[in-house]
Amino acid sequence: MAEGIVYLDVDDEITSAASRIRSAPGTKVALVVPYGSRIATSRINFRLLSREAVVSNRRLSVIAGDAGSRALAASAGLPVFATIAEYEAALAGPKPSADADVVTAEAVAVTSAPEAAPTIAADTTAEVEPEAPARSKRGRAARAGAAGAAAGAAAAGSAVSPVVAPPVGVTDETRPIAIPSPPVGPAERGRGGASTEAPPMPVAGGRRRVATPVAVAIGAVALAVVVVGVGAYLLLPSATIAVTPREDPVGPISLTIAADPAATGVDAANSRIPAIQLDVPAEASQTFTTTGRHVEQSTASGSVTFTNYDTGGSNTVPSGSIVATQSGIRFKTLATVTLPAAAFFPVFVPSQRSVAVSALDPGPSGNVGANTIRVVPQGENPELLHVNNPNPTSGGSRTETPEIKKAEIDKAITTLQKTLQANFTAAVAAGAGAPAGAKVFPTTARIGTPAFDVDPTTLVGQALETFDLRISTTGTVIAVDPTPVRAIAEAQVRSKVAQGHLLVDGSIQIDVDAGSVGEDGQVTYQATARGSQVVVVDANQLRALVKGKTVAEAEAALQPYGSARVTLWPAWVTTVTGVDARLSISVASQAGSPGSGASASPDAYGSPGAQGSPGASGSTAP
Repeated sequence: MAEGIVYLDVDDEITSAASRIRSAPGTKVALVVPYGSRIATSRINFRLLSREAVVSNRRLSVIAGDAGSRALAASAGLPVFATIAEYEAALAGPKPSADADVVTAEAVAVTSAPEAAPTIAADTTAEVEPEAPARSKRGRAARAGAAGAAAGAAAAGSAVSPVVAPPVGVTDETRPIAIPSPPVGPAERGRGGASTEAPPMPVAGGRRRVATPVAVAIGAVALAVVVVGVGAYLLLPSATIAVTPREDPVGPISLTIAADPAATGVDAANSRIPAIQLDVPAEASQTFTTTGRHVEQSTASGSVTFTNYDTGGSNTVPSGSIVATQSGIRFKTLATVTLPAAAFFPVFVPSQRSVAVSALDPGPSGNVGANTIRVVPQGENPELLHVNNPNPTSGGSRTETPEIKKAEIDKAITTLQKTLQANFTAAVAAGAGAPAGAKVFPTTARIGTPAFDVDPTTLVGQALETFDLRISTTGTVIAVDPTPVRAIAEAQVRSKVAQGHLLVDGSIQIDVDAGSVGEDGQVTYQATARGSQVVVVDANQLRALVKGKTVAEAEAALQPYGSARVTLWPAWVTTVTGVDARLSISVASQAGSPGSGASASPDAYGSPGAQGSPGASGSTAP
C-alpha cells in the first residue's frame, strides 16, 4: 500500500481532516472519503482541504466510491479516483520523456461523474504546455490546467467523455471550455465523415501526446493565475470585529447656585445668576364718617325771691347758695341777700328779697317755668324761708356740630395701613409684573414707607361730616428666571468629560429644586447634574492589538475601549489574521459632542457630534 493514504471516518470534521493532512508522511496524500462523510456535504470543504494541502506542501488526491463525492472534489480542483487501486496505478504509471509534449496524469479524470466537468470528444486534441524535466513554473501551470486521464471508452469507435479535474481554485464558472476537434481529413470524409481509428485516449496512469499551440498555453497560464488569486482571496482566513464603545457616567454633580440682583449676567465660574428686583406699587384709600362732635352750650338765668317768715330775726342767704326745682334742676344765687325779721304788728308781714340766679348746668334744661324753683338752699328752714321764681328762667341752650378728632384720625390711619399691606401682598402674589419664565419669591417682598396725599393731622378739629384719606407706597420683591441654572449645570457636566471621550447626546439629566430664600433674603437653587461619556475609538489603532490573538485574547485586549464581538472565518481558524485586507474592524457609531475640557478625535466618529459615522473598517469578510 502506498504511503500517504489517509482514511476518514464518516463523522470526521474539516478540522480533523486538515490536521491529518498536515501530519501525513510524504508529499503525496490520498484522502479516502467514505460514503455519507460530513466532508462530502459541501464543495467548500474540499476547497479548504486543497488550500491546507498547498500550505502544508502536500499534493492532495481524493479517493471516493461515491460518484457525488468525487464530483464535489473534482469541482474543487482535486484529482479524484474511484478506488485505491486506481490511485496506486496512477502513481506507478510511466514518466514522460524530456522531449515529449505530454502531461503527467497527476489529476486523473473520473468516469463516474461526467456531469461535474466538461467533456472532450474522442477525436479532440487537447493543447497544453509541455512540462520541462525540472518542473519549471511554466510546466506546473500547464499541468494544473490540463485534463486528466479517462477510465476507458464506452464502445469501440465511439466518442469518449472523460471527466477532467479542474485546476486548484477553479469553480464551475471558471472551468475551461472544451477545445474543439481539428477538421476531419479527406480519408475520413470518404468513409462517411467518421474516422475508423479513434486517437488513443488516456487511461488512469497513462499518457498521450497533444498539440500545444502557444496561444492556448498562454491563456491557460493566465487563467491559472487568476484562479489562484481568486481562490486565495476566498479561502484565506478572515476576521470581523465589531466594537461598541464603552459608556461611563459623568457625575452626579451637586451645585448651589445663587441668584443675585446685582449680577448683570450668568457667572458660571462662581455659580451665580442674575435676579430681578421688581418694584411693586400699592395704595389704599377710604372715605371716613366723622364721629367727633363740637358742642356749644349756654346757661339759663333768671331771678328768685326769698321770703323770711322768721319774726325772731333776719336771715342772710349768701351768694352761691343753691336753689332748685322740685325736679332737681339747680340754680345758684349770684349775690348775697339779707332778709329782715318778719313784722307781726299790727299785722304779720314777712320780709322779701330778690336775687339773680343762673343754672348750674348749661343747656336748655335750665329754662324752667315760673314758680318752679321752690327748694331753698341746704341748711335753711323751709318753714321759715321760702323761695320762688316769679318769672321763667331763660337763656339756656346747646349747639352741636361735627368735629374731626385726633383719635378717629389715628384709627383711620391704622385701617388704611392694613389695607395697603393687603393690597401689596396681593400684587406680589399676582406676579408683580415679572417677565415670562421668572418666578417671584414672596418672602423677599419688602413694603416701602407709606405716604398720604393729605397730612392727616391737618384734618383734626375740622367741622366735616366725612373726610377722605389716601395712602400709597412702592415695595420690592425678587424674581428669578431659573433657566440659567440648567445652563450652568450642563456646563459643569461638559467640563467633567474626560480627555479622549465624547459626551453622549441626550444623556444630560438635570434636577433643579424650586429655589429657597435664606435668612439673609438670598435666593439659592440646589441642582444635581449627570450625563454619560463614551470613549473615542480609532478602529485603525485597534489592529495592532488583535492580530495573531485568539478570540478571548482579542476581546480582552479591546475591553478598555468597550465591548467587542470577534468572529473568525472559517470555523477552524483559531487566531485573528494578520492580513489587513482580511481583517475588518467596525466601531458602532455614537452621537456625541466633546466636553469643554476634552478633545475628541474626528477619526472615531467623523466630526464631533455627527451621528452614524463609523471609525475605520477593514475589508469585508466573505
